[in-house]
Amino acid sequence: MIGIVLVGAGNIAQGIHLPLLTAASGVRIVAICDRQISKARILAEKYKVPHAFRTLDEALSLPDVDAVFVTTSTDAHAAVAKQAIAAGKHVFVERPAARTLQETMEIKTLAEKHGVHVMVGMNHRFRPDVVNMKNAVDRGEIGNVYYVKAGWVKQRSTDARWLANADMSGGGVLVDLGIAVLDMILHVFDFGRVRSVTASTFHHETKTVEDVVVAMLQFENGAVATIETSWSLVRAEDLYYCNVFGKKGSAYINPYRLVRKTGTSISSSSTPPQKKTQLEIYKKSYESELKHFVNAVRGLVPMISTIDEALERMKVVEALYASAELKREIVIP
Repeated sequence: MIGIVLVGAGNIAQGIHLPLLTAASGVRIVAICDRQISKARILAEKYKVPHAFRTLDEALSLPDVDAVFVTTSTDAHAAVAKQAIAAGKHVFVERPAARTLQETMEIKTLAEKHGVHVMVGMNHRFRPDVVNMKNAVDRGEIGNVYYVKAGWVKQRSTDARWLANADMSGGGVLVDLGIAVLDMILHVFDFGRVRSVTASTFHHETKTVEDVVVAMLQFENGAVATIETSWSLVRAEDLYYCNVFGKKGSAYINPYRLVRKTGTSISSSSTPPQKKTQLEIYKKSYESELKHFVNAVRGLVPMISTIDEALERMKVVEALYASAELKREIVIP
């Protein structure tokens, strides 16, 4: 039985983590922590969690705590993660790992010192369409990939106003949605290191952070990827997509489709139409992600979406911000 302390009782904890962890086998939530102790107590009662605390200090004194889930606002990620790591606990932290490259490096350094796992929440890696695309790319079904066009466009949640506060979030839509698109690209495709980036940002409905990002990444192997992400592009519905082009074909999500060229003929195949709603797919990806973390803590599978990977993503994110501010290409050392 893996004993878990959950820190941060906001929307993502209430809508995703608490229901899934409560239902998971071999997992026991031993405490919920939140600065609003009344909220922690209400949720502890609802999910039959034995303890509710205001701070992680109190929870770490409990026996049988193996891991800490960090679902606070981003400004608290680094402090809470480092406190848990220093106590010898494994950590699952929602994306982004921290507000800055420096904070992410501090988490990584401490995790190495104490020999614990840190997994960063990138649930899209566990979507069936992303898994299918990665499998097709790994098998070489579309040949060497040289161009990727990916994006995530949705309206900003009014329930999470702190996302538009740079001091709390570390940035705008780039660190909210764009970092997930960046992670998907780096996870699915073996392009090697990002050599340089170019980005433009826009502030249409937010003042201190960006609400639209358009960016291009150039990789060491010559491949190119473009990213668009937004809280304010005017669309009738949300859009999450990835279009991939290789020398022998192409692949697409969402939904998943594979197109291949043989001689002069072109064939197309796709998975059967999804009977599940987008919300069901979204929740299922989180369920698979949490199962992976628990199994990795048990030593059954290698940990993925590690703090080392998060550090590489933050290097690219900070280069994108620099490019937008300086209005030029930034070469990543």
